[in-house]
Amino acid sequence: MPNYVVYGTESLMRRLREHRFRLGFSLNYVATTADISADDLTQYEYGKKPITQEELLKLAKLYKVSPTYFLGGLPLY
Repeated sequence: MPNYVVYGTESLMRRLREHRFRLGFSLNYVATTADISADDLTQYEYGKKPITQEELLKLAKLYKVSPTYFLGGLPLY
């Protein structure tokens, strides 16, 4: 099964960053827990690098939200 890439829209970048802040998670905590490099996570949050479907799913699971939330859809859960 291919691992699709999701290109960062402003909404995606903002939601990734804001939800991490809302939960009070540090960048290093999220990177370690989701098994994503801190550098990659920073680049995703600022739209410098596209995020893979797999990594988006990891973040959604950690943040306890639906992956569609990050893509601009609803619901949160």
